[in-house]
Amino acid sequence: MFSPIWSRKRFRSDEEVAEWERQQVKLNQDYESPWLTALVTFSGFVAAFIGSVVVFFFVVHLAQGTGWYPYALMLAGLVGAHLCLRAVRYRRRRRARRLAGGDHGQVTRERRPV
Repeated sequence: MFSPIWSRKRFRSDEEVAEWERQQVKLNQDYESPWLTALVTFSGFVAAFIGSVVVFFFVVHLAQGTGWYPYALMLAGLVGAHLCLRAVRYRRRRRARRLAGGDHGQVTRERRPV
């Protein structure tokens, strides 16, 4: 499961591997609607595909100095919509994790005797 090149330990016990796999499943758990995830994925595709064409036209019209405003607005709309959808998904996931009782993101430090 673990590569000896990337890990500090050469061999890991079955318990350590099982615990690592449980943590990975818990972290990859989908906490929101699959529709929202599909919408975020689709908006990313649209922003990348149509956005690349819009950037091309934007650069051409910017070099000529004529009529580049509509392309800038289209690009801002595509990127803005995608970022808003990602923010909604992030907030829903964070809220669901918090309600589920997970303590993701909380770092605890062990105190060592001096």
